Amino acid sequence: METKVIFAVIGLILIIVSLVVYLFKSQSTVSVDASDAGETVTLSKGDYLNVSLAGNLTTGYTWEMLPLDTSIITQRGEPIMKPDSKAIGSGGMITLKFQAVKTGQTQLKLIYHRPWEKGVEPVNTFEITIVVK
Repeated sequence: METKVIFAVIGLILIIVSLVVYLFKSQSTVSVDASDAGETVTLSKGDYLNVSLAGNLTTGYTWEMLPLDTSIITQRGEPIMKPDSKAIGSGGMITLKFQAVKTGQTQLKLIYHRPWEKGVEPVNTFEITIVVK
């Protein structure tokens, strides 16, 4: 009888340890910038992706995401602007944050433009392929 109890306790401990490891699995953050345009970025489910691109929101220009497969990767929060200086109207880096939510592959396409200017080509574009494993 004691052997069965010992095996049951060991089994329970293994289940609890596995659950803790699963719940607290460290999630990585991958950061990319303009130099990574055209590249393939590989993420694991749950990982974060930060995309930092030059911009100046005071000019009316903004980085806009074109449609992508949001079942694979989703945007987290609003873009964050970090100015280059304290001067009013200065440009800086705009960071968009995403999280990988399901395995698969999708294209992330961003255009830098003034959304109200219809029929005008974007000033800049950024595109990467995202593979979630």
